[in-house]
Amino acid sequence: MTTKPPTWRDTLVLWPDDPPALGQPHHGFFYPDPLGFWAEVRRWATVVVRTRRPEWSTSDALAVTTLLHVGDDAGRLGWARSLMRPHVVLFLDEPSWVAAGMDVDRDPHHVPDPHRPQQVYEGFWGATADGTVVGKAPQHPAMHNLYRAEDMDRFLASAPR
Repeated sequence: MTTKPPTWRDTLVLWPDDPPALGQPHHGFFYPDPLGFWAEVRRWATVVVRTRRPEWSTSDALAVTTLLHVGDDAGRLGWARSLMRPHVVLFLDEPSWVAAGMDVDRDPHHVPDPHRPQQVYEGFWGATADGTVVGKAPQHPAMHNLYRAEDMDRFLASAPR
């Protein structure tokens, strides 16, 4: 879940607003993004899904993953949860977490900034009453220069099972 709209568009590649896909990766995961956002989302999704299905490929992981832009419409989260019944919901930024208004006990995790030794970014994992695992990422995927992949992977792989 994120509140940040896409900021980079290629005039030659259209971005259709298609419904969620299941069983095959949504084509949006392969959008040609020079900022590296989509490459990070693919990597993150694979790490999280492999906490439950370690034998699955990236394609398998993306086939059961959705990136939902909620914007300022918090109702989209409820719609998505009732339609897709996710096992894991990961908020990519603080505004989307706050807008969701969810209440979970949080197990905090910290990811260090590789350029500033005193700076850390906090994320968390928790679970709702119905058992849905809920997390908030320590950094947004577009900020991949402010964390090391192995540190973020450690956070992602620590999602409760």
